[in-house]
Amino acid sequence: MFKKKLTIILLVSFLLSFVSPLTLAAENEKTLVLAYDKGPETMDHIKTGWYSDALVWIFDRLVSRDYNFQYKPGLAKRWDVSADGLIWTFYLRENVKFHNGEPLTARDVKWTFDTILDPKTASPFAGDMDVIKEVVIRDQHTVDIELKYTFPNLLFNLSATAAGIAWHGSYQEYGSDYGSKYVIGTGPYMLKEWRKGDRIILDKNPDYTWGPEWMVNQGPALIDQVILRTIPEENVLIMELETGGVHISKTVPTTFVERLEQNAEVNVIKGEATKLGYLAYACDQEPFTDIRVRQAINHAIDRKPITLFVLRDLAKPAYGYLPPALKDEYLETSAEIGYKYNPERARELLAAAGLENGFETTLSADNSSRSRRLAEVIQAQLLEVGIKTKIQLYDSSGYVAMLKEGKQELFIRQYSWPNADILDWFLLSSQMPYPNHSRWVDLKTDQLINAAATAPNWEERAEGYKKAQQYLIEQAVWCPIYVPENVIAVRKEVKDFKYHPWMFFPSEFDLGK
Repeated sequence: MFKKKLTIILLVSFLLSFVSPLTLAAENEKTLVLAYDKGPETMDHIKTGWYSDALVWIFDRLVSRDYNFQYKPGLAKRWDVSADGLIWTFYLRENVKFHNGEPLTARDVKWTFDTILDPKTASPFAGDMDVIKEVVIRDQHTVDIELKYTFPNLLFNLSATAAGIAWHGSYQEYGSDYGSKYVIGTGPYMLKEWRKGDRIILDKNPDYTWGPEWMVNQGPALIDQVILRTIPEENVLIMELETGGVHISKTVPTTFVERLEQNAEVNVIKGEATKLGYLAYACDQEPFTDIRVRQAINHAIDRKPITLFVLRDLAKPAYGYLPPALKDEYLETSAEIGYKYNPERARELLAAAGLENGFETTLSADNSSRSRRLAEVIQAQLLEVGIKTKIQLYDSSGYVAMLKEGKQELFIRQYSWPNADILDWFLLSSQMPYPNHSRWVDLKTDQLINAAATAPNWEERAEGYKKAQQYLIEQAVWCPIYVPENVIAVRKEVKDFKYHPWMFFPSEFDLGK
């Protein structure tokens, strides 16, 4: 019996001698966990209107933006512009490979932009790229992007997440599984798995050697795996952050900021945000077709208690359609000409619209804790002027589906975007029915925005967008509420974290004890 036990022990030890190197390798792998309050609807960046950070790290773009928001080379090592400003020539880096091993060529650039522009694709980004007349392949690593008109915002669009270059065979090879099981880019991280509503798992690209020159680390990431978890419940998020289950949270609940600031294991980083929180409505549905009703809603909302108590003084009241961080394009008189809290005036406007007894409607929001609290406050404020609302909460994918189907009435939204062309995205008639979720179809809006977008230079473009903002305020197309601060929580074991006002790059970080 003793010999039999000894034989078993020796056999187990023998087997473990082969297993232990694998176990040690797994233990030595570094995994960075990030938390978000909502997840994506799809991982196909061409077809989505809501971009997961994972897409930033899966796809490289022709143009990158450094920590000072300056345009720098990306997959394009340089570019030239013709004298008339209508032909932009991009020279691609050589020896770049996609995650499936295929080499990057001009064919992939052309396929990406042609697919975005194809009406059959129904890409929300198509309107932003409509300036492109044709993408012409000059040779294997050179492309011309020919424009219909001068467009000073082209570099911004080419640096956006939606402009990530995809492998030309993606749709044909992977079919309906593309965007869920498979996503093929050239970035520092590759999609391993997406568990919808739960997490996205990315593995580092071991062959990555073509990071932008402004990055400290231009080669393979130091962190082996990145997990993006969806945690809509604030208490769960904070518990995970404090216990080390999460390393970084880009969405820090305002109620917990002070608590985290007192935690020696967590750094709280604050910065100016290019975000806007607002209340919107379906402008093509009664009673929101009436400007007096839209103006009444704007007068019914008291922004100061919302920013002070719901957002814990980590936001400022908003009266315009762009955040002040967009210094060139922001309309400085927004607060002056915007609608102030005036419930009496709101009731007068409703009465003038034939709704002296108010009306009933549905108020929709995503199911994050902050959105729920915001919805409850808005519900109470609207009730004061006779507007009775029923709150309807959705998860992230359900919310988007509802908006696409046109079932919205009143609804709460927040955007994050560092450019005035967000107005094109949400408010041009051509963007109906999605992402023009407020269903605003208006000829003058189209004319003002298109005139700004096609201005011959940046200065005229900025002035054009200011005119558009003034008109949108007059028409009360939205009810702007707040501009939040950017608050990010980072555990101290994350080394070399670099704050970026728009996106950050885990390939630059390391993890230590």
